[in-house]
Amino acid sequence: MSREVILASRPAGALRASDLEVREQALPVCGDGELRLAITYLSIDPFTRIFLDEHALGGALPGAAIGSVLPGAAIARVEESRAPGYARGDFVEGRFGWREAFVTGTAGIRKVEPELGVTAAALGILGLPGLTAYTGIVGVIGIAEGETVIISSAAGSVGLIAGQIARRLGARTVGVAGGAAKCALVRDHGFDACVDYKAPDFEQALVAACPTGAQAYLDNVGGRVAMAAYAALGRGGRVALCGLLSLYQEEAGTPGDLGRFMRLIMSKGLSIQAYSTVQSCPPDALKDLSTWMGEGAIRLPQTTIDGLEKAPAAFVDLLEGRIRGKLVIRVGDPSPG
Repeated sequence: MSREVILASRPAGALRASDLEVREQALPVCGDGELRLAITYLSIDPFTRIFLDEHALGGALPGAAIGSVLPGAAIARVEESRAPGYARGDFVEGRFGWREAFVTGTAGIRKVEPELGVTAAALGILGLPGLTAYTGIVGVIGIAEGETVIISSAAGSVGLIAGQIARRLGARTVGVAGGAAKCALVRDHGFDACVDYKAPDFEQALVAACPTGAQAYLDNVGGRVAMAAYAALGRGGRVALCGLLSLYQEEAGTPGDLGRFMRLIMSKGLSIQAYSTVQSCPPDALKDLSTWMGEGAIRLPQTTIDGLEKAPAAFVDLLEGRIRGKLVIRVGDPSPG
């Protein structure tokens, strides 16, 4: 048997922990070419929220069915292998979902070094957050030495990594985060400045932090933060759009001031590119991230919560801004066994 977290009811606006449910499910027998896995760490990511609506992103993506297991990346230890190239005790990473154990084939999974399996780094700097940050800063924006980049949701895992990558490449980094504590965390991770979006003079402060206009913006949130960032960009600014956190809790999103958005885009000649990490990740991403992590140029705080049953409440805390850095759930014993 394995416990798993399912979508019990469709969220009406903001997600509640009661919209999710923990249930037991019998595991199938491990067949030829398959692995039986024990999940050790589960990644909780804001992007998962959009799949809980009936029509994700206004119908652009299919929503999860009621009763289905929540999707998510995880690290797992191989408990039984009937697939060549994998042995009991190996660690693997893949999109195994919110569950304690899983039987799967080998497509779409990758081996991770034992020490990464124990520390969960494969879900952070060397996982989806790191690859998303790298793709945006290096692949989409193509940040250059001496340029200024604005990064929203800078206290989150993608934002923190993105800022450190940009600094490593010689850029000036201006973060946006909510509250004094989060702004202090951002500056502690090497950002040149951080602006509090909760402050009454937020937009003016962001423009002031980029006195000659920023050249680039990594957008994690959309909404009024993006509006302020557009105003702080110089002519020809480049925007990499990787998330819309401000809209995830509303199925259809909020309209905002579309007219002002369009005027800013036109008047400043902005280039905006939304991207998928899976489709556009540069080939050197993992090599560079591993090197920079080893040098100490990139670090990432991690919030670890024990027990799959705590995942629903932790997810709500993440969406409502009460988690700093990377959130992972320790599901089972991460030791090699």
